[in-house]
Amino acid sequence: MGKRAIWLLLFTLLGVVAGLSLLLLQRAPPPSAAPSQHGYAEAVQRAAPAVVNIFSQRVTTRSRSWLCELPQYRAFCERDRQLQSSLGSGVVVRPDGYILTNNHVVDAGAEIVVAFNDGRQERAHVVGADTITDLAVLKVEGADFPVIERASSEDAEVGDVVLAIGNPFGIGQAVSLGIVSAKGHYGIGAPYDDLIQTDAAVNPGNSGGALVDRQGRLLGINTMIYSRGGGSDGIGFAIPVDRAVRVLNEILLHGEVRHGWFGVVFATGRAADGLRVARVVRGSPAHRAGLRRGDVLLSINGQPTTALQPVLRQILETEPGSRLAIVIRRNGAVRSLEATAGMR
Repeated sequence: MGKRAIWLLLFTLLGVVAGLSLLLLQRAPPPSAAPSQHGYAEAVQRAAPAVVNIFSQRVTTRSRSWLCELPQYRAFCERDRQLQSSLGSGVVVRPDGYILTNNHVVDAGAEIVVAFNDGRQERAHVVGADTITDLAVLKVEGADFPVIERASSEDAEVGDVVLAIGNPFGIGQAVSLGIVSAKGHYGIGAPYDDLIQTDAAVNPGNSGGALVDRQGRLLGINTMIYSRGGGSDGIGFAIPVDRAVRVLNEILLHGEVRHGWFGVVFATGRAADGLRVARVVRGSPAHRAGLRRGDVLLSINGQPTTALQPVLRQILETEPGSRLAIVIRRNGAVRSLEATAGMR
């Protein structure tokens, strides 16, 4: 074969390779492509049918004059009756009509109506509620209700994409997109800390609704926002689904959530390796176990007690009546004590 024929063959092969490479590049999705051609529509389609709108109403009375608040005038005063309404969201967690929501959505609600994604409306009653976690369980009569799939809140990582589904301002079901901004928040004024923070738009009416992952699985129950003007400023908080499920199971089993109680007030300044006891409630489990003011609590059931909020959470989640192995330091000596958790 001559040199001219060899060069011609090489150029032909190079052309074929270049053509195949171009074809493969055209077929490959760009790196910035959305999760699917429909964005997050599939996740919403899986989760949204199980997210409901909740409307609660109760009758209140108000005195016509400040004099009516004085005992000597109450019998002669008339009071105006007013209808007080609240709105929020909820998540269907069982096909027989059990719904998780926030306690503040239905607190003292005389009449509760649940509106489903398909247009149905059903009356509901409160099965049980817990003010500490701000969670409540509702029940509507019926069967075969759509149920949301649950993830584990432990799987949520900062930066993960999340969707908030609820009933903002009562305008109807809506979806907002964001990420997990932070986890494990303490001291933000919630009834129960260690919340999931998100920048997905959460507004009044979203309370009790779902925070879901990109697969449409429940990560948390939206509960509160930080806001200067009452609307979303990109700082919302959700109760982790693992805790919400624990509350659900406690209410279904006992009719209430049984939180543990120890009876200790800790000093604000902690020791290097534990928490200093500022006060022991007389007659409490801690008092009966022998704890004293000035003791340094080193561990409970083998868990180091180096930070206040995790210790408070550990005590709250302890089953009342269960045994607590306590290690303290008193006057430089380490001692082991045993207590029985009370019920808060």
